[in-house]
Amino acid sequence: MVNENMENKNSEIEKKIELTEESTAPDSEIIQQASVVPTSTEGGETEEQSAEQPSEKVSVEAIIKSLEEKTKELEEIKDRWLRVCAEFDNYRKRMQKEIREIKELATEALVKDILPVLDNFERALQHAPDPEDPFVEGVRMIFNQLKEILKNRGLVSIEASGQIFNPNEHEALAQIESALPQGTVVQVYERGYKMGNRLLRPAKVIVSKGQLEPVSESENNKNNNKENNDNNEKSVNQG
Repeated sequence: MVNENMENKNSEIEKKIELTEESTAPDSEIIQQASVVPTSTEGGETEEQSAEQPSEKVSVEAIIKSLEEKTKELEEIKDRWLRVCAEFDNYRKRMQKEIREIKELATEALVKDILPVLDNFERALQHAPDPEDPFVEGVRMIFNQLKEILKNRGLVSIEASGQIFNPNEHEALAQIESALPQGTVVQVYERGYKMGNRLLRPAKVIVSKGQLEPVSESENNKNNNKENNDNNEKSVNQG
């Protein structure tokens, strides 16, 4: 009887121990799981998130730096491109100017060769025996046509007759006494021509050196008396 009671108490004690172990097992598992859960920082971020922040910050700074470098490179390329465009524009203008000057020089050389022909036409018409002759009229028409063609190419005749002598456009062949003021062109021997601002040939002219100063009556009488005396002396010597 006593033995049975002892066995019953032992079995009850064993059951209580098993229940106690079962109830304590979940607590240990919870503790283990709690140890795995990441801790949070003051800002509410976990340790893993806070560990990722430095790498993300470094990558953004690298991107910004790369953009700044690319922007600088782009500005340098743009600056070089603008300089190349400016140099090409200057080269184009310089070539256009050179081509224009070459054309002008070629035209001037051709016109210079034609000027003597133009002079001969003018002289022939000036000395024509009958200006109303149909042949002379035909020559005059050809002469006018030639002058018009040369005028369209820029040929301009230099005005000289009655003008004050201009050494930049006139070439003086002689000076004569004239009623015109001193330094005035009296006669044009050969016509001068220009093309634009370029002088092709100066006008060959004769320039007035003015009138001789009039001799007063007293000086004139004095000169006459001197001549008479000289004549009387000659006649006496001869006698």
